[in-house]
Amino acid sequence: MSSQPSMASSAASTPQHRGSGTPVLGLSASMSSSPRPSGQVSSAADLTASVRRTSGDRPPPLVGSSVTVVGDAVLVFGGRLVPTRTMVGTLYRLDLTSGEWTKLWPPEGGSGDDDDARRHGPQPRYFHSACAWGDKLVIFGGEGYGADGGPSSSASEALSSDADPAHALRTLDDVCVWDTAAGRWLDGETKCAEGVEPPAARYAHLGVVTSVAVAGEGGQRREKAVMVVLGGQDVRNTYLHSTNTLDLDTMTWVKSGTWDRHIGTYRAVAAAPRYAVAPTTSTPTPLADDATPLEPIVQLSHSTLIDEADPEPLVLYSNFNFSQVRRDLDLLDSPLSPTPLSATSLSSSMTGSAFPPGLRFPTGTIVGRHLLVFGTFLSAAVNNFSIWSLDLGPGGAKGVKDRIARGDKLEWMRIDPGSVLARGSWNRAVVWRNTVIVLGDRERDIALDYDHRQTNFTHLAVVDLESFGIYQPPTLPLPLDAQALGLFTLSQPHLADFEIVCSDGKRLGCSRAVLVERWPWFKAKLDEFQQRASGVQAAQQKREADSAAAAATTPGSPTLQRGEVNGQGSAPSADTLRLTPRTLDLPEPSPVVQAFLQYLHTLTLCTPHQLHPPVLAALAVFAKAYDDDALRAWCVHALHGVLEQQAAAAPLVYESATIAGCTALQIRALRTMLNSPALRARSSVPPPSAAAQGRPVLA
Repeated sequence: MSSQPSMASSAASTPQHRGSGTPVLGLSASMSSSPRPSGQVSSAADLTASVRRTSGDRPPPLVGSSVTVVGDAVLVFGGRLVPTRTMVGTLYRLDLTSGEWTKLWPPEGGSGDDDDARRHGPQPRYFHSACAWGDKLVIFGGEGYGADGGPSSSASEALSSDADPAHALRTLDDVCVWDTAAGRWLDGETKCAEGVEPPAARYAHLGVVTSVAVAGEGGQRREKAVMVVLGGQDVRNTYLHSTNTLDLDTMTWVKSGTWDRHIGTYRAVAAAPRYAVAPTTSTPTPLADDATPLEPIVQLSHSTLIDEADPEPLVLYSNFNFSQVRRDLDLLDSPLSPTPLSATSLSSSMTGSAFPPGLRFPTGTIVGRHLLVFGTFLSAAVNNFSIWSLDLGPGGAKGVKDRIARGDKLEWMRIDPGSVLARGSWNRAVVWRNTVIVLGDRERDIALDYDHRQTNFTHLAVVDLESFGIYQPPTLPLPLDAQALGLFTLSQPHLADFEIVCSDGKRLGCSRAVLVERWPWFKAKLDEFQQRASGVQAAQQKREADSAAAAATTPGSPTLQRGEVNGQGSAPSADTLRLTPRTLDLPEPSPVVQAFLQYLHTLTLCTPHQLHPPVLAALAVFAKAYDDDALRAWCVHALHGVLEQQAAAAPLVYESATIAGCTALQIRALRTMLNSPALRARSSVPPPSAAAQGRPVLA
């Protein structure tokens, strides 16, 4: 039989975007772009991507291995060696902050065929599924060796009659779990709930993990997760029409069902959002009254944990027949709901100036409100690795049905990484921290490697998604009621025990306790002030003691009592001296300071005053000057919204992003200006920053 997924009708056809907005720190610092092909002109797209060579114990080129992001690392498991066509059960880790590979399994000094690996590690396999589950990697199925060709498993055998017994293949149905924290394989034994059929052995199938937040012990929230297995093929390359759901907490198969189309890793992607996305809303301030008029609270779009009562659906994208591409988009009801897995077709709602071509072995994920799809594109004119994004709308995957009911369309956009992916063999992509990580070898040929289904691990490219407006929005630290209470207390002058003196002379009252608790820069400066005050106090006490000692040794001199200095008045003692500041002089205009105080009392940007573009731009610069990463993340998020709603504000956004060091936002604003000739000659400079005007002074 064939040692790779069946190409069926496809093979026979003729081939034809940290909330800070900065590049990934661990990777971008030492990266250099790929050599640009002769005659190619640099563009704004070249600013969005970079490439570097990986180091360490790098995996060899593999066929059918899994590539999964778990935490801050990529885990590569299994596959088949290209030169010997031998399957392996090795596990490698790529540290995404350093670009260094480490071999995790088998342990140092062992081999994939030794007794320890046979007892404790998964048997060799390829074209399995591998999903991230918290800090764990969950592997299901794949194609491995038969009983005579390798370690046995619980899989049902389906060997071809002409297979070599020494290398006979069979599909697997086992579950393997790698614990990244413990550095070991866990017991992956599963059971079935009553009336639920176990999954059939399969390979080249789709696997996806989705989770919800549920109430745990002590009122703490915990995640409940399930893994869904869809489609795939058996050992004779026959497509399977079954779906199965595994409760990962209990390792119990809790659902089984059917799917009426051929789906698998060769031409389909299944994705589930990690967080729900709440759209922007505006509501009256709950505590506002006639005596204390307050502005309405604007809740910017934000990420939330997925609630058990309202789980997120799965998104399934498929492309068929690469010569005349057919594209299917389906929304699958959450496997965490009690109802059977059912689908709603969204294929007729897709639009855009261009659509994804036929992508081979696509992978994908959901980031914020966007579905991302990556894969190899081969044609008579172009061979490359392609990245596409589908905007699901303000509510993300959960809001798609309502959006379609209103007659809206779902728009596709091509992510252009510039010259970085224009040459070389780029084979597999994953998403990490709002960036696409693409693994490959920039010195090889993508068409040649595709013919062998080969994945390379020599280089990695980083494509910044945020510069295309694709990112996971920040989460809200405080609920709406707490934000309203914060704004209310800020509006009450009698509750203020501290003042900030602005550059325009206006004095703004606030709570010093809030400044200390939520503004690290202020707390550090206050600590410095108190240390200086303690030094002054200690010096004064020493002078007082010296004076008293000198007076005691002088005949006829009066004795100094505690609290007196040379008989003149009362000197402050250690018990009464209180040198604590009451005011802070900030070289910032009052509108910016007022917006910052509102942020400190709500930990978000939620007032029309804060979201006024000039104030917002200046606030981003303020956040950079005072090293407030959380505030800068919210400013970047809000300024992305300004670009979407007011293209004319692009020069203002560009200037503030440049000063604030928000590279991705800067690139997006630059692209907006380049796409609008009328904006190129315009300029809007944000209010001057503290860094340019002077230093804040505690008084």
